[in-house]
Amino acid sequence: MPGCPAAGDFKAPKDRLLNEYYHFCLEHVQEYNRAWNFFSGMAQCDIEDHIVSSMTGERPTWRYDGFAGLEENLYRRAWQNYHYTEKDPGQDKAEATGPAYTTPEYDAMAIMGLEPPLTLDRIKLRYRTLAKQHHPDLNKNNPESEELLKRINMAYTILKLAYEKFEDLPERS
Repeated sequence: MPGCPAAGDFKAPKDRLLNEYYHFCLEHVQEYNRAWNFFSGMAQCDIEDHIVSSMTGERPTWRYDGFAGLEENLYRRAWQNYHYTEKDPGQDKAEATGPAYTTPEYDAMAIMGLEPPLTLDRIKLRYRTLAKQHHPDLNKNNPESEELLKRINMAYTILKLAYEKFEDLPERS
């Protein structure tokens, strides 16, 4: 900097290419950097493209965002709250899930993709959807789909009987 007696030990870029630099003292490099705008003279769409490509390190298949672990962390916390535990999912499955989650009703709900609370209408609607999806007429020569339909039928029967039994219970005071 003209008139500055301090040594120019700090680099400051001359342009966006970042291949040429000025050399300033600490005070002047801070002043220069506060005033320097990397995006000066760029169109808005170019600025947005640069920001997006910078998030992936110029490699769009690489994930460098700060939210990479956020989804997994959110899932883990929700699982812990739902199961009333501080343990991580899968840490000790037998202890974390407890005996209530090994009943035929919970297995049937898992097969049908349902979660409590259930209503009979919701059970029937899900059954109809799955039965149509896995019906042998729509999935010819697919033994896996036929086997899954058998399991869905059994799960529907279990849930329907359990719901009817629950409805027949005397009201609790």
